[in-house]
Amino acid sequence: MWCFASTTISFPWPSGTRQPCGGALNQSMSPDLSLMKLNAAVQIISTARRTSSAVRTPVRCAERTLDEFDATPLVGLRTLVKDAAIERADENGEITIDLPKLRELLAAAAVTRCLMPIRLRGAEMKAMRKAMKMTLSDLAKKLDDRTAPETVSRWESEAQPMGGYVEKLLRLLVCESLKEEAPGIEYNASLIANLRVIDPWRADPNYVVPPVVLVLVKIKQQSGPVIEAWAA
Repeated sequence: MWCFASTTISFPWPSGTRQPCGGALNQSMSPDLSLMKLNAAVQIISTARRTSSAVRTPVRCAERTLDEFDATPLVGLRTLVKDAAIERADENGEITIDLPKLRELLAAAAVTRCLMPIRLRGAEMKAMRKAMKMTLSDLAKKLDDRTAPETVSRWESEAQPMGGYVEKLLRLLVCESLKEEAPGIEYNASLIANLRVIDPWRADPNYVVPPVVLVLVKIKQQSGPVIEAWAA
């Protein structure tokens, strides 16, 4: 990858002269004076071209694919990305990280987490709602007409526990809403229906949910081309 530095170079016209327009010399100039001033202008232009050429010397930018990248801050769910995140360093040493197919990454992480038989935490519910692009009111209506947005807010803040039945409804809603954007994750509704969810925090308040580990793979759609997709 190449980065080019560029600059704008300006230079003054020789003192006491008028700059020719379109290459035409001022008719009031004497031939000798006109020639001297024209030569001076040519020298300035030649110097500027050499300087500009030197400034545009390409600088190599460092780039590498990371073996592992913690995408948790971007996704909102504990997520590790393998062999896909690209780290770039420009000529000033500034580091940037590029994650391909970010929208699909969010969907794949959410669906994978819903398939894990571990109780959902409030922050995870919030991340899933945002992945579905839903407001508190939207999610409340999707779950149950009697559910209030304030109730969803209390679930997300863990001020109120979510019941097991409603949690399964939420998992099913997330998977059904995002499965098209996560074709690399193996899912069907029966996996949620038969899921036996456990609550490890009862035995260990410091328990940490295992991360969702995703890799970018190529898959063949049933009726279509080969595409890149996130797989667990």
